[in-house]
Amino acid sequence: MSIAASFDTQFILLKHPKIGRLELFDEINTLLINENIVQPTYLNALIAREDEHPTAMQLEKIGVAIPHVDIEHVQKEKVVVVTSPEGIEFNQAEDPELTMKVHVIFFLLLKEKDAHLEFLMKLIGLFRQTDKMDLIMASGSAEEVKAILTATLK
Repeated sequence: MSIAASFDTQFILLKHPKIGRLELFDEINTLLINENIVQPTYLNALIAREDEHPTAMQLEKIGVAIPHVDIEHVQKEKVVVVTSPEGIEFNQAEDPELTMKVHVIFFLLLKEKDAHLEFLMKLIGLFRQTDKMDLIMASGSAEEVKAILTATLK
């Protein structure tokens, strides 16, 4: 998967207002369906996967989540990035019974079966760079966020 090709400013949604997790999933699903990026099965698969295996984790300053689905629900590879200064409630990866506020969400849409593992490792590397995560949270420009992600995740 080409990291640079996976980021598109159309799919970088900054300063998203606080809404429910399922509302966010529905909004992202509509965006992706309209662009022929996912199968009609995507939304249900996303909800089921996140309910069964939550992806939210706490970083030094903010919460992040990495919702993803199996490859059969994806037509084109893409990453959707959402920032939410107020945070959106997700269940925690470490303790699924607990919720937490997530401020940056990376929706991974991958076509290769094991590609998410490599990409997740790169994302974890980014998460350790508090300065880069601060820049992503503060940015008002999708182009700037794309440049940060492309340079950092190469």
